[in-house]
Amino acid sequence: MLPLVLAGVAACAQPATDPVAASDQEQPAMTAPDSAASITPEQAADAAAAASDRAAGPATGSAPRVPTATALPLPQGPALETEQLRTRVLKLIAGLRTVQDTETSAVAKILNVPFGQDPEDPGLQVVQGRLGSAGRYYITVGSAGRDMPGQEIEIRFIPEGWKGDPRIAENALPTCSLDFAPLNDDIAKLGYSGAEGPSYLKRFWAYRRDWPANNITFYLVVNLYRTSGGDESEGRACVLSIEISADNAEVDHG
Repeated sequence: MLPLVLAGVAACAQPATDPVAASDQEQPAMTAPDSAASITPEQAADAAAAASDRAAGPATGSAPRVPTATALPLPQGPALETEQLRTRVLKLIAGLRTVQDTETSAVAKILNVPFGQDPEDPGLQVVQGRLGSAGRYYITVGSAGRDMPGQEIEIRFIPEGWKGDPRIAENALPTCSLDFAPLNDDIAKLGYSGAEGPSYLKRFWAYRRDWPANNITFYLVVNLYRTSGGDESEGRACVLSIEISADNAEVDHG
């Protein structure tokens, strides 16, 4: 079962100063790999529905952890622009082929961030840093659970003005961490089948892609919140977190 449970919400405090971001030139991973199998619309719909069902079980997730003033300091990464992190995350997703691609060293290389041990959870590797003008990112790599292959990766986007879980009315924000609509399109271009989660749960989209030759399936869950105000009746759909995990028990061998 793909965990959606994020760490508990704490009061937002002033974060430690981030190191100066290193300049880097990157090309977005926007094109579907040549090895992507051709599937029918019916197969795509079935795969997307299965991914959504798999993700829906524990989909009562809380919001990303925001360290309090008394919390132990977390490993700090470089300050990043939102588009920089988005590009790196798409590159990570595009390169997923084996469970080794979910290990901390591989994730650190693609995202170009320095992971360190979480002071509150020795089983997690973590890094946080400034995102854009006033937001934060928070990335973890840790065990996906007993008998699950590889590691679970979570990339959390903490928007400017954070007051607590923005999916709760009193914490609603006008600021958008990362626009979901174009990200959804880009994930589809990478060969992933996706579907929206059940309406009675907190908003999320679930995706999957099978690699039969490697006997592995990769799952993505994108947790969402909606901005307050604006022209849209429900507000713009924005990304709260992206979760990545793998399984070798449900591979579709076609």
